[in-house]
Amino acid sequence: MNPLICIRGSASPGHSYTMTPLAVKNAGTSPVDVTISVNPASAATWLKASPARIPPGKSASIPLTLVVPSNAKHGQDSLVLTAGGTRFDVRFSVAAPPPPECVAAGYKAPSGTSPLVFLWLLALLVIVPVAWQVRSRLARRLPEP
Repeated sequence: MNPLICIRGSASPGHSYTMTPLAVKNAGTSPVDVTISVNPASAATWLKASPARIPPGKSASIPLTLVVPSNAKHGQDSLVLTAGGTRFDVRFSVAAPPPPECVAAGYKAPSGTSPLVFLWLLALLVIVPVAWQVRSRLARRLPEP
């Protein structure tokens, strides 16, 4: 089973997302230049990673960014990324619920603004002006002492 790479939550077309960094180890006796390949090759433009050179016996954490094209179709997707001889399963979704494998691995959607906040804001914007108008009308109807 390949290591799993996910983003938190769901991606939106036209945006970029930081993914779990690639943990690559050089078990050899000479330095290794880490190159990235993606299957299917058509998805190579979706992933951005900096090239890295790993000394023998050392490990590196290579940042990975998912760049979602503005014309990306909605749904879940996956690809296999190979870096330094290690294969990674990359899973993500575009404008859809996160892939079940990512949820099962503990990736949680980023906390955002609750829809209730908008409901309270709407109520506040409607109720306060209405209450002010009612108060003003009542004040005009009451006789002065």
